Amino acid sequence: MNLVRFTLYIVSVLIFFTICLNVFKYMKNQDNDGMLFNKMDRNDVYGDNSVDCSISLSPPHTHSLIALASYPGSGNTWTRHLIQQATGIYTGSEFNDHGLYNHGYLGELEDAILGTTLTVKTHSPMSEKFDAAILILRDPHKALAAYYQFKHCSGHRHTCVLNESSFDKRAWEKFIEKESECWANHTESWLNFPKPLLVVKFSDLKQNAMKESQRMADFLGLPISNNGRLQCMEKDLDGKYKRNSTTKNEQAFFTFSHTMEERIHLFTRFVNDLMKQQNITELEREM
Repeated sequence: MNLVRFTLYIVSVLIFFTICLNVFKYMKNQDNDGMLFNKMDRNDVYGDNSVDCSISLSPPHTHSLIALASYPGSGNTWTRHLIQQATGIYTGSEFNDHGLYNHGYLGELEDAILGTTLTVKTHSPMSEKFDAAILILRDPHKALAAYYQFKHCSGHRHTCVLNESSFDKRAWEKFIEKESECWANHTESWLNFPKPLLVVKFSDLKQNAMKESQRMADFLGLPISNNGRLQCMEKDLDGKYKRNSTTKNEQAFFTFSHTMEERIHLFTRFVNDLMKQQNITELEREM
């Protein structure tokens, strides 16, 4: 009898561990809505197992503190995707956005000072705590419209597009009156950053993402011209957080009165004068 009980006990234990092992394997292989990325998953997506398109965190204290700075609405999250595709290293952020983390930005919750991420997203004014910086500049018409949508959309704020019922013309006018100056002040502060600085214009990113990504990778000390990361970029340039075109919405909602245009023009001319002093080509109206 004791032998029978012992045998049943052993069988039960084996069944229990078998079930646990299968559950573990299942969870490990799940994407969990983008939260878990392993090399096999990413190479399956890109359709080429000969190229390693995986992205990982670096060991602690690998990277210095490098800002990926921008005024909100200038394409920071998409730029992070491009940097990650180009280098295979996750970028970080000051915002600890769990939504981005759950969709594959696994550097989002890392402590920036650990040095495990390549750059750190920030919308704050210039800070000399950073050792170097990449500044993303965008035509304020588009940046302000994107930021307004981010603040007022009811869907996923990184990608949602406002509808007519959500748009308040008077609120939009007040937003421009305040934020156009904030855009200029933010840009001025970073153009005066006293350490290594790379300025990337969003219009150039849209026109030639590969070329601009190579510029950023070179600045970060990780040139990509001679490795397979270019193939990874070619197969996934847009990522999940490049906002769809809002041209129709902008034509319908994001109109600029003469007074609003004058105000934006004033601050754009101020920023362009600063850029000229540093031999940086001027911002142009983004169509």
